[in-house]
Order: sequence, then C-alpha cells, then structure tokens
Amino acid sequence: MANKPILRLPSPKISKRHKGSPSRPPKISTPGFFAQGVRFQSTFDRLTKALKENNPELVLRSDPSGISPERALVFVTAGSIQNFARAAKKIGLEVFSELDLERTDSFPEGFSSSAEDKTLPRTLYATMPTLSVFEKISALWATYQQGTKAPKGAAPWWSAFNMLLELRPWGPEDRLPESSRATIEDRLPFKDDDDVFIELEIWPTVNTIKRTNWTQVAMQRISELGGKTLDRSSIVSSDFIYEAILASLPAHAVRKMLDDPQGSSGLATVEGIQFILPQTIGQALPTYTEGQSNDNHVHDAEFDITAPLRVALFDGTPVAGHVSLNGGVEMEDINDLVRLSTTKQRSHATAMASLILRGDLEADGSPLKDTRLISIPLLIDSDNGAFTPRNKLFVELVHNALTQLISGTDPLARDVFVINFSIGISDMRFAGKISALARLIDWWAMKEGLLFVISAGNITEPLTLANTSSIEFEDFDDLNQRNIVRANMRSQMYERTLLAPAEALNGITVGALSKDLNGHAATAQSGIISLYGTSDGMPQLTSALGLGPGRAIKPDLLQAGGRQEVRALPSSEDTRLQTVNSQRTGLVVASSVGGSKVTQRSHGTSHAAALTTRSILQAAEALTTNGGPYSGQELPRKTLSLLCRALVLNAARWSDDAQNFYGEEKINFGATRTAQAKQEVCRYFGYGEINTNLAILSPENGVTMVGFGSICKDEAQVFQMPLPPSMSGDRIPRSMQITITWFSPVNPARAQYRLASLEAISSADVNDTADKKWVINLKSDGPDAHMIKRGSVWSKRMIQNSKLTPTFSEEATIPICVQCRDTSNGGLSPDDDIQFAIAITLEVEAEVKYDIHSEVEQKIRIHLQQGTLN
Repeated sequence: MANKPILRLPSPKISKRHKGSPSRPPKISTPGFFAQGVRFQSTFDRLTKALKENNPELVLRSDPSGISPERALVFVTAGSIQNFARAAKKIGLEVFSELDLERTDSFPEGFSSSAEDKTLPRTLYATMPTLSVFEKISALWATYQQGTKAPKGAAPWWSAFNMLLELRPWGPEDRLPESSRATIEDRLPFKDDDDVFIELEIWPTVNTIKRTNWTQVAMQRISELGGKTLDRSSIVSSDFIYEAILASLPAHAVRKMLDDPQGSSGLATVEGIQFILPQTIGQALPTYTEGQSNDNHVHDAEFDITAPLRVALFDGTPVAGHVSLNGGVEMEDINDLVRLSTTKQRSHATAMASLILRGDLEADGSPLKDTRLISIPLLIDSDNGAFTPRNKLFVELVHNALTQLISGTDPLARDVFVINFSIGISDMRFAGKISALARLIDWWAMKEGLLFVISAGNITEPLTLANTSSIEFEDFDDLNQRNIVRANMRSQMYERTLLAPAEALNGITVGALSKDLNGHAATAQSGIISLYGTSDGMPQLTSALGLGPGRAIKPDLLQAGGRQEVRALPSSEDTRLQTVNSQRTGLVVASSVGGSKVTQRSHGTSHAAALTTRSILQAAEALTTNGGPYSGQELPRKTLSLLCRALVLNAARWSDDAQNFYGEEKINFGATRTAQAKQEVCRYFGYGEINTNLAILSPENGVTMVGFGSICKDEAQVFQMPLPPSMSGDRIPRSMQITITWFSPVNPARAQYRLASLEAISSADVNDTADKKWVINLKSDGPDAHMIKRGSVWSKRMIQNSKLTPTFSEEATIPICVQCRDTSNGGLSPDDDIQFAIAITLEVEAEVKYDIHSEVEQKIRIHLQQGTLN
C-alpha cells in the first residue's frame, strides 16, 4: 500500500445553483424599424409578391442569387440574438450554424456601440427555410414594420430585425472559405488532368430525404465535372450529424472553381453543399533521427497477456514484436493497412506504444500493470511519415474504428477508456472553426465516456527571426535569445496554432516541453543551439500554440517531448531557426529500424501525448488497486475517464519558467492587463506541466481527495472536504487546488459550441455558507479565473503565503459546491445529466510536525462510519 494514497471524498448532497449577477454584453444601438425597412424592404417585397403567386416556390427559385425555399438563408446580425434558435424552431426554421464572425470597425448607418467598444460584433445564422416558413417570416416582418411591440414569443425575431446587417442566400464564398481555397491551391498539381482530392460537407439537416437528395445532386455534379466519388460518410444520431463526400476532380475543374466560384456548372453553387474543403489528411511525422540507434535500453517482455485492453492506439502500425513491446500490444487491422507498410517504416506508432507501455526506456522502462494496448492502424507508414489512405474520409475511418472498438454486441475491447490520438490533420490549423474530426471526438467523449489524449501538433516550418542575422543570434545570451524568439513567435502566432483535432474540448490536448527525462546534458557542439540554456520548463519551439474554441485553455497541459536543439540558418537579412534531429537528445523509445532490440531518441508533441496517456493509466491503477480510493471496484468507463482526467490536470502546475513568462508578459501588457498576460501564458503552457507523482499519490505534505457525481442544469452538488485539526490556527503557507472535469454536450449549430459549464464555489447551499478564507479569498496561482470557465475543465490553484489558518473545530469541513449552468442560451436541456469528477489537493508549503494526510484520512473514516457524511 502506498504511504500517502489518494483518498475518497464522501458522496455529495444535491442543492441548487447559486446564481450570481449575470454578465451583460455591451449595448448596441440600432437604427430602428423604419431605417431597417429602408434597408431590407425590397427583399421582403419580392418575397411577399412571390408568395401571392400560384406557384411561389417556382417564382422564388427563378433567381439564382435570391432567397428561396430549400436554399440556405443567412442572417448576419450585430451581436448575438438570445434565444434566436429557439424562436426559429418555433416557426419550423432549422438553424444549422451560428458563427461568431470577426468584429468590424465599420458601423452601418444607425448602428453604434458603447464608447469603450470601437468594433461591432457580428453573428451569422445559417438556416434552411421552407415555403411555409417564409410565409411566417414575411408576416413577422410586416408586423415589425408597423412599429408595434413584438407578440408573445416573437421578441427574438424583433431583436433579429433590429440588429440585421445582412440577409442573403448562403453562397459560394461561404461554401468555399478563404482558408480552404488557400490549401486547395497549394495542393494543385501542374498537370490539368491530374486528380485533386476534396471533401464536400452536406448540410446536416435532420431530414434524411433532404440529405440524401443533396448528396445525390452533389455526386451528379462531380460526375459532370469529370470526377469520381471515392467515399461517403453518413453519421446520424439525435445530437450529431455528419454527411460528407470524398471526391477526386481533375485539376482543371478545380482551377475553374477557384477562379469562378459563382459558375453555375461548378460545385460551389450546389445548394446542398455546406462546405468545400481540402481532403482531411491525417499525418504522423517520422520519429527516427540522424545517427546510430543502440540496444542498451531494451527491456524484456513483462506483460500479462491476459490483462485487459484499456488503451487504444490510433496511429500507424507498431512493431508489436519488439522486445520492449512483446506481449503488451494486440493488433486489430480492421482497415487492412498493415500490409501497406514495411517494418522499418513503422517508426511513429512503435514509439507511441513504447512510451505508453514503458515510458522513456532509459529513464523508466517499467511496464504498465494490469493493462495492455490495442492498436488500430488508421495510417499507412512510409519513409516520410504515416498518412491516411487517399481514398477514405478520415472522419468516417475514425468513427468506424471507435464503433468496432467499444460498440455493438461483440466489441473489440470493451475495457478501453483512453484513446491515444497523436495524429494531426495536415494544413488544418485552428482559426475559430471547429473541425469535423474535433466535433466527432467531442461527441464520442460525451456519448461513451472515452478519454481522448491528443497531441497539440508540430510546426515543421522554421521560425523566421526578422531583421536578425544568424551570427547575431548565436552571439546573444540565453535571455536575449529567448526574448527574440518570443517576439517572433508572437508575430507569427496564427501560423503556429493548434493542428486539428487538438481544438476538441472534451479531450486532453498535450503540448511538448523541450525536456529529456534521462538527466543527461548533451555536450556543446558548434552550430547547434540549445534554446533556453539549461532550462527544461519551456515548450518546444515546434509545439503548436493555443487557445481553443471560445478562447478555452489549450493545450490543457505540457509533458516532456525531448530536449530540442536548433540551428540558426541565414536567410537574407533574417534568420531561420531549424530544429536538429540527432541522437544527442530526445526520449528513448523502441525503434522500428535495426532489429527487435534497438532503441532510438525521438522528439515531438506526439511523444508528450503518449507519456500523458501513460500517466492516465497509472492514475487509473492508483484509483482501483489495493489502497486506492476505489480499491477493487470496476468503475464505469465514463467515471474512470473523468476521474483520471481530473487527477492529471490537478497534477499540472505552472513551472518557474511559466511564472517568469507571466512576469515578462505583465510588463509587455501593462500592470492593469494581468488577464491578457495570463492568457498569453496559457497559449504556451495551458494549465502547466504534469507531475505524474501528484496524479497517483497525495503530496508529501498534503492530501489529495477525489469524488464524482452527476448534475443537471441549475443544480449543484456539495462535497464536504474534511480539515486536518492540527492545522487550526497555525501560521503556515498553504495551497489548495480544485479541479473539475466533465464531458460537455456540444452543438456545432451554436456559436456557444459548449453547452454545459461547471464550476466550484465554497457554499453548502443557496445561502452561501462562508468558507472562512479557505477558497474564495485565496490568491489564484495560474490561469485567469475567467479563462478556467471556458472549457470542460475547471481547475484553480490557490495559495496563501502569510495569513493565519482560520481557527476551526474538530469536525470542521469546507463545503465545496459544484454547480452547473447553461452557457448556450437555452441549448442545454434540463434533462441532460452531466457526469463529473472532482479532485482536491490541500498542501502546506513547509515542514510541519503533524501529518495532514493521516488526519484527513481518519476524519473521512469516522464520518463515513457515523453516516454524517453520506
């Protein structure tokens, strides 16, 4: 039994959410009904006239650029309209997407915002009206134009009419956004008859007949353009719809589409298509490095071949017969891809399996207990890396793998609860639009309780240092090098953002630290620069930066990804920093080259994600084995996933490097903008570096407790956290960390994609029982208090360095209230049951004569026996 195991919180008691003062968005002044009538009346006049015809649908559709039934209709408004989706549904109007557009500094006549707000927020609503819906919208507009008060239930429509900036059909510029155009152009071959692979996403209507018809029309247009339909996907449930086509088109047809998107014979004018995208190409870049591998760190197989398969590796094909992996890996080649790669090419998946099952083979090497790995290859390995099959939709490939893995009457591995997903999507960087793959991952996580561990992505392009020569850079000291690198990272931020699907909210996104685990320092070598000097608390230069959807904290955390070295290469008046691949540094992993006993050094965010997966599996073992808080219990998949997610994020801390970064950013932003400074730190560090020991044991001078529950909209669950009696009245520096994790329901049709938000307050009930300066009044040490409210993790570390610990009684507890609210203006159903997990760590920051852990453990035991804490 461990000396200081994690303890189990007594079960919570249900309560009501303590509602604070609602935040009010800046007020936008609008021109009023008369001015809006001048702007949009001609559109409604045409609609009204057509509705009076014998065949109004035919009249409306005769104008290819006009609004008409079954043609997507776009409302663009100044700001968002509360309850618009609900009001639209009431008249039968299906709202497919609600997008926050970039703010504009161009104010149409009659519109103005507050004096402090110099830009105008804009929201786009994409809808699909029928003829009967048009009749209702036309009638509402006519009533609005009379200047009368909105009828009951129509207030959102009056707001929409008041704030309307645009009313138009969904057009080619919407179907083919600039980011997609740029990537498709980059992939165009020189020869006109060569194939170009593109994806078409069909409008995700609940109407099966419409989706089928739209798909057939799109396929017919592909054929007319000389192309072929290679693959189709139709994933349909009550809360997730994905309908897509993978097509190959001759390059000349694609060039014509890009040159003239409005062309009536092209794809961009097909009504049923929502988006035209470059093919989603999953990739895992090669992990092998220059120099000789060695066999000094191999480990004989020690895996129990009867142990359950608790982790799935979605990647290329690993060399399962490597000595360090033998017996720990089971292969399921459901896509018939293994035969397409040679053994020596299977570098990436082999390294991932090695790190998950044994960690760094030099620094660790111990096998996981009671756990094996199932590998489902989704990529084809090659000398240049591993990539998805060209004739498959990757979203469908992932969905099918997950379905066969855990669903149905005969799943491949019913015990799997964590998915290692160290695959990035080529050329798809997060810029506000959530990828279909991230949406799929969020849905599976919520639906089945799967914990996805996703690498943030690697930026392979060199970092350009503007107006700095390579000689100057090499001569600078560590501090000046760091400042120059950071300044250029900031100026190139949008080229170095997360690689899809790392923006997924319900997974754990992992960035890489420039850090080795073996403790050896590479000797100095001419022309090779070790950025950040001897520090190992900084992110790799190539680790992709956050934030995520709604500026949520991404990456979630950082883990060692191998110490990174660079060369400074001259480029005109600039310098390019290019990473060096060698055997000098890196994590030690099993190699696919040179035999079954060979190892090599390797780097990247994939490796950091694999080590995080290992930490999760170790946390699961600590929870359920002898001495753990749930010893001997078979926890349900979702409960286990959430508990492990809470523990590893609760074990993340901002390092000294992150704190120094924060200090420097405070100077850059100014003393009054600490929130912006912390946001900048979160782009690089997330919640901080994980300390695996804190995820599996209580700290030396403290105690960690865990619990779980379920909660609905506007409800609360109150946990009573016991206090160690000896701490009462002591003057001792102390800290408390509280972490809550949940899998939020999501809705891609809403600008507020995440539907449920959970948070912790110190309150036993709605009367807000005082916490006596234990929680609310402790100083926050880490991400900004507003930032932690944006994702599906709420984690706050609080410190108190000087004040006396409050005096309290022997039976005293701290009430920790976990409460749930709807973040989407009505999108969260009161019937949605949100499962969550909580981890709490109380720690003193100095040596004391008493044992916090044993005192809390004793109190929990007594209270449970007495039944005073459920």
